[in-house]
Amino acid sequence: MHIFYNDQYVAPSCALDTTRKSRLIAEKIGLDKVIDPSLGEAHAIEQICDVHDIEYIESLQSGLPNYLAESNNIRWDSGVWSMAVNSTAGVLAACETAYRGIDKLSLPSIISGSLSSGLHHAHTHGGAGFCTVNGLAVAANAFSDLRITILDFDAHNGGGTIEILRNLGIDDRVYQYDISTNMFDSYREDDNHVMMISNNDEDYIHDVNLTLDFLVNWDETDLILYNAGVDGYPEISHNTLAHRDELVFNKCVSTTTPCAFVLAGGYTNDQDMDSLVESHMATIYAAQNASKRPEEGKVQLQA
Repeated sequence: MHIFYNDQYVAPSCALDTTRKSRLIAEKIGLDKVIDPSLGEAHAIEQICDVHDIEYIESLQSGLPNYLAESNNIRWDSGVWSMAVNSTAGVLAACETAYRGIDKLSLPSIISGSLSSGLHHAHTHGGAGFCTVNGLAVAANAFSDLRITILDFDAHNGGGTIEILRNLGIDDRVYQYDISTNMFDSYREDDNHVMMISNNDEDYIHDVNLTLDFLVNWDETDLILYNAGVDGYPEISHNTLAHRDELVFNKCVSTTTPCAFVLAGGYTNDQDMDSLVESHMATIYAAQNASKRPEEGKVQLQA
């Protein structure tokens, strides 16, 4: 299984959870085990320019106008653009390796990930909600020959992604199912772009199973993009979020559907950083376990 990360993911000097947690998670995984996506920077910039307005892109590069450069709610410095480019390169690389089914050891694998966060609220004309470049929408647009389903299981809805999909006219081949804990960044629904709100463990797992078993058309899905937010905590327990990840990845493996995942939301408002890192690591462990052959054994969560 590929996991993509480099230190440009945390390049901004602004010390927010969104701009610093991926380094800690990479250290937990092992810096020698993550893959640097920087060779894909030029391709990522090209794809970003196909999705976001040029005025917004130029503001991320220069810091001007300030209101636009900081529309993501992150104090601007030159690291913001570098973060966005490399994070997007990581998402694109995860999609490519998952779909091609080859990991760095040339072994079959259909799950890959990028330690990216701050994606799904960014829209065509700017950022929002600590999201700078919408790597989910960029990837969906870049892989234009694939039928893609986005599972956005962050605590907030992915309204920015929906706006971009509809603006680009690709919402007929890119579907999205949101399971959130509140209505932030909601959007107009249709049969293939659906929001569900769950505020307790039982309802949440019910909605996850409903989505995986009845809403997603696995026979007509070439790639899953999984926005694996853990910011549903504390309304949704850590154990339930970890179980959700197991259900998603195991379903992808059992249906032989490639899956590229990203970290998405997760904050220290109601927990310390160690707890947050372990919550995101549960996603990594679930992906690893789903990818393993039975004789290789399971990765156990730490107490």
